[in-house]
Amino acid sequence: MSRRPSTLSILPGPLPTPNGPVHLVAHSPVLQTATRTASATNLRDISSETDPDVLFTKFTIKEVEFFKDKLLADADAKKEELRLMVGERYRDLLQASTSIVSISNSSGRVIAALHEARDAILSQSAPPPAQRSSIHGADPHLHALQVLSAHMKLLLDAPEHLWRLIERKKYFTAAWLFRLANVVHLALDRDSENQDDEPEIWEAEGIDVKEQFPLVKRQWEVVRQFSSQITRKATASLREYTTSSEDICSALLTLHLLESRPLPSTLSVFLNQRAKTFASLLLRGSEGTSALPPRQPNGHITIDKRVPRKGSVREVKEAVQTTLEAMIKTLICAREVFEKTESKQSMIRTVLELVESNAPTSEAFQSLPQDLQISSQSILATLPSSTHFLLLPSTVRTYRPNVDLSSPSTSVDPKEFNHLLHDWFQSTKKSLEIAVSTWFSELQTITEVWSLRATIRQWIAASALRQDEKDALVDLFDEAAQNRVLSIWNLELADAGDAFQTQLSSATTLLRDGPKETRKESSPIHFLFDSPPLPVASGPSPGDSSFQKYKAGLCRQLIGRTALLDSVLNTLENCARSLQRDIAVVLGGKDEDSRSIAATLSERYQPDADSMCESVIKTLSTAVVEQEKAEHGTTTTIFTFKLMNCAADSAFNGLTFLGRVADELSSSSPFFADIGCGADASQNNKAQVKALHNRIIDRWRTLTVSRLVKQRDSFHPLPKALSYVPSAPSSTLFESLITISTSLQELGLSRAHQTREADTTLRLFVQEWVADDWNQTDAQALCDIAFLRRLADLRTPEWDDVCRLLDAKTEQLHQQSKAPNGWNDKSGDQLACSQTIFAALLPLQSPMRTAEANDKSVALLPFGAPPEQPFQSLLEYGDQSTRFGMLIVDTSTH
Repeated sequence: MSRRPSTLSILPGPLPTPNGPVHLVAHSPVLQTATRTASATNLRDISSETDPDVLFTKFTIKEVEFFKDKLLADADAKKEELRLMVGERYRDLLQASTSIVSISNSSGRVIAALHEARDAILSQSAPPPAQRSSIHGADPHLHALQVLSAHMKLLLDAPEHLWRLIERKKYFTAAWLFRLANVVHLALDRDSENQDDEPEIWEAEGIDVKEQFPLVKRQWEVVRQFSSQITRKATASLREYTTSSEDICSALLTLHLLESRPLPSTLSVFLNQRAKTFASLLLRGSEGTSALPPRQPNGHITIDKRVPRKGSVREVKEAVQTTLEAMIKTLICAREVFEKTESKQSMIRTVLELVESNAPTSEAFQSLPQDLQISSQSILATLPSSTHFLLLPSTVRTYRPNVDLSSPSTSVDPKEFNHLLHDWFQSTKKSLEIAVSTWFSELQTITEVWSLRATIRQWIAASALRQDEKDALVDLFDEAAQNRVLSIWNLELADAGDAFQTQLSSATTLLRDGPKETRKESSPIHFLFDSPPLPVASGPSPGDSSFQKYKAGLCRQLIGRTALLDSVLNTLENCARSLQRDIAVVLGGKDEDSRSIAATLSERYQPDADSMCESVIKTLSTAVVEQEKAEHGTTTTIFTFKLMNCAADSAFNGLTFLGRVADELSSSSPFFADIGCGADASQNNKAQVKALHNRIIDRWRTLTVSRLVKQRDSFHPLPKALSYVPSAPSSTLFESLITISTSLQELGLSRAHQTREADTTLRLFVQEWVADDWNQTDAQALCDIAFLRRLADLRTPEWDDVCRLLDAKTEQLHQQSKAPNGWNDKSGDQLACSQTIFAALLPLQSPMRTAEANDKSVALLPFGAPPEQPFQSLLEYGDQSTRFGMLIVDTSTH
């Protein structure tokens, strides 16, 4: 069939056709230009128009040409597709015609062969008349042929029946049938070496089987191949851990019959096959649970919140259950098949004894499973046309495999059996130990680990293993569970340590470089008066999360724990609380070993907890050193006094915040008590953090007092022309005392601790304030000293040395002052007026004032009531001038 080449129109891209896309290549510049100008909307409009006049009216020439080229391309593509389709159909017709001709020729040859066979048959002479036997006797030749046909039928039926038995996994029956077929083949194929034996019945009739029936040899070659298949399939069936002990015994007897394996060897084969099964189960379980969760940059495993955890736990549980089931069933099957007890013989030995004795009516034979109650008669009865096999001689119909019960190959020594089973158990236990540690690594919480451990213990307790084997498996899984718990705790400790370091660094950076509002929110004073948001709920339910958060916020507000401080401490306290919950889960186990295991876990975990606490203390100490360096750099660099104070305040805020962290950890925080350290280690850690806090407080005290003294020295006294007789302490002293009081409250100390620090700080301040470099000698200095003396009197007799120092300084000023009597000592009134401002610096009760029974102001004003002062107006109005009435006022506009 000639093919005409078709010319395809060219388009710049693929155009859709009803039978598929056609890919064309653009060559014409005109079409390329048309492609760029025509839009998909215009093409749809053109395709909907059928009137040529309307077409040329609504569209340009280029668009019409482009549409024409598109239609031509579609038509050519259809032609090409039709041409290809017609070619394929023509080719199919040629092939079909060729096949028809070939079939016709073959049919003709068959018909010719049939005609030739018919002619050959018709040309033969008539058959001789049949020789009939006498009425009173049997034909011995016919009987010989019938016996021979029964033998040959067994060989012919054996392959199909062997296949069926193999498919049904009846390997012991298949092995027996194979041995029976072998006996039949030996009877048919007698060599010259066996001429001394009694001849078979067909040999007496002069029938040579090897010469006249070559089918026997070929059929035996077919049957003989089943021996290797039966043994291979029986060996492979030993790997299936779900196989019953009866089937295992059947497979092992197959190996004993066909391969003449001794029973100890069959036991080794069974254990080796189960070891391979166990290894494959371990590998498959590892592959099924090998999807590790993502890792953080620091290398710690985290849980992916998007993936449900139930899938991983279920996979681990299934893997453990499968391997345990395979291990337990292997041990149980081995004992049921090979172990001999005082009350009964082993299953495989019982079958061999019954095979050797052939006593189907005995009680032992009846106690065996149905699949093991085998005899030659039962096998022959299952074959097709089983009545025909009644012609077989009794030696074949009652055939039994040769079993020598006195031979060592038909028995297993109990010591050897226990040794082999123990070695297999130990080797599989080691492999299981490695796999279990990998599987348990998929569990991310203590609840998952301990729940799986409890389930495994139930499985092991319900099994039929011996007690020592149960104990070994329980110890294995307990050790794996403990190791996983410790690894989870170690990861939590590492994460908590890293989070604490990150949060602490972020907090100090925020206090140093953050906006002023952020630093203000971290202040305990501001936080105390900043009420948390009210909960929003439909009803006051005690278990509502919003009310719980509100309650927790109030508790934090009462103890002065700001949000920034709480975010830093929560990284450690949450870890400690999680540990306590985990320990509660461990102690909540129903088994008796829970408490001892919890004690063991705590003992093994304690070094890690101690290391984590040391890391926390080191992190805090490093942060303190860095803040001290930053603060030292701001004080040693040459700035203006105001800029130096701002820079120092930034570093000072960070140092104060670190002091609050150290104070919380050493006093109210339950971290060291709940993290799992020993009692001595916990006290030692608290002592170290307390020492660090004292170091920070000492640094704070020194910096605060030194800055206030420098600030005092930076002020210049008033000129003599503006001098006046003072009656109160100087504003510089008041500002310094207010700074100390506010800064002391910013430390967030407890009331008792704050009182002690106020005493120490105020003592240092007084000593530095009136030091030798104080060059002020006017009456204002006497007022300042008098006020400081009043503060010192509140702490007598501990401050006797300070009082003597102030008295000496007062005497010195009286001697140097030109007007020693030009000032009034009103320090008591000033203290009463300023006792609320200086509350952080004052003791709770004044030792110089005794509380009266009816005086209720002592609790609110312990240092006396402020003196009353007359009201003084800020403006004084003069009398009306005499000329006021002479002023001209335009009243018309009012």
